Amino acid sequence: MVDGTPPGVLELEERFEKEQFEGNPAFGIEQHGFDHIPERERNLSIREFALFWVGTNAYVFFIAIGAIAVAIGLSLWQAIIAIVIGNLLFAYPAYGAIAGVRSGLPTMTFSRAAFGINGNRFNCLMAWLTSVAFEAINTILGIFAVVALLNELGWNDPGTAGKLLGLVLVFGVAASLAVLGHATMIFVQRFFAVMLGITVILVFLHIVGDVDWDKPGASSLSGGAEFGLLLVGIAIIASAPLSYMFNTSDFSRYLPGATSSRAIFWTVMLAAGGTAFFLCLVGAMAATLGDFADPVAGMEPLIPGWLFIFYILAAMGGAVANNVPTFYASGLTLQAAGIPLKRYQATILDSSVATVIVLYILFVSEDFQATLNDFLSFLLVWIGPFAGIWLADNVLRRFVYDPADLHRLDGGRYYGWKGFRTPGLVALVVGAIVCFLTLSAPKYQGPLSESLLSNGDLTWLLGPPVGALVYVLLTRREMRKAVAQ
Repeated sequence: MVDGTPPGVLELEERFEKEQFEGNPAFGIEQHGFDHIPERERNLSIREFALFWVGTNAYVFFIAIGAIAVAIGLSLWQAIIAIVIGNLLFAYPAYGAIAGVRSGLPTMTFSRAAFGINGNRFNCLMAWLTSVAFEAINTILGIFAVVALLNELGWNDPGTAGKLLGLVLVFGVAASLAVLGHATMIFVQRFFAVMLGITVILVFLHIVGDVDWDKPGASSLSGGAEFGLLLVGIAIIASAPLSYMFNTSDFSRYLPGATSSRAIFWTVMLAAGGTAFFLCLVGAMAATLGDFADPVAGMEPLIPGWLFIFYILAAMGGAVANNVPTFYASGLTLQAAGIPLKRYQATILDSSVATVIVLYILFVSEDFQATLNDFLSFLLVWIGPFAGIWLADNVLRRFVYDPADLHRLDGGRYYGWKGFRTPGLVALVVGAIVCFLTLSAPKYQGPLSESLLSNGDLTWLLGPPVGALVYVLLTRREMRKAVAQ
């Protein structure tokens, strides 16, 4: 006996402490996939969670979309308004992260409750395509950085060889870390958070004094058209926080179940939304001083050479930092879609497909900024209503799900008609139609956008609440019975 503890209990406690990390070891392969995380394995702290979100968002993508807000014709002050409003939509993934903690499940697993296991396969496909697209975008930004670094090191015009080298470096590191899993991802993100955060702050301090605060936007536009352009700018910025709505719960599910909802919400809101706001602001300010079609090389004339080297390294690290959780979540999504692969196998498959898309954009499309604008615009048509529906389902069910029933392929409370739940699917279609009507994209103009909104875009504003409202109206009786049971 030691301090009154019966023989054998200490050994059992030590074994328990060891076993609780075996399913999710740092620098070992995580054993969990899209299944439920038991309470004994929830070893994530709120501080680690905050650093994860800073590291994930501290990358050049947000600088790029901040620059796009100016490039489409907004003045700097209008762009700042769009950046503030757009990044307030981080409230959606901040609230959605609570669902991961309460349920212990990834988003694409518990969203089966709203759509049915078969009905949710469409959402899984869309989520996977979104993941692959973001992996491609992140990798291209990393390739821009590698090419810029090669130029700085004396390899002038590295061309195809430099791009392929960048692809191997960025993809290889990110995919390797993602294959290992959640604990490894959380561990490395803290280093990215510090490195990237310090670098971008230094960039801000160097350019803020030169910013053209009075640079006009599209001065030829009338008042209504100018407001419509502002709505488009908000939609571009808002697409970033909404893009997390198919995986926000994946990252929080290792937090202890008793973690405060307020702490979860404000951690995501401040760590993710605050980082994104600052980087978008840097991008918009820099865009008043030069051409930011390439958001890496475009920074070179604006900052000292030594800082540009650090900026390049930060851009490379940022591409990896965001690709790691994107690869990770996409593997879970493929599993939730019903593809019989382990999580790390799904991640390998995913990275292979993303490579093809990167090669297409690099060597066929080549207009990165236009491609990015198109993708972000059309993304909102699906992800806005989808987000509103599963958030509404969470609230109606009070975050309570039966993990076993969510994985049943032959029935159960979430199965619906032959695996399809009509309320969720109807709400998704209605929400998507409303978004199409109010969409303003380079390659498509919604009829209401053109006739009533002066070519403005309201998908970011209407998608989530319309999807949620229709779903609530169709399920309120059913949910009352479910909660009462």
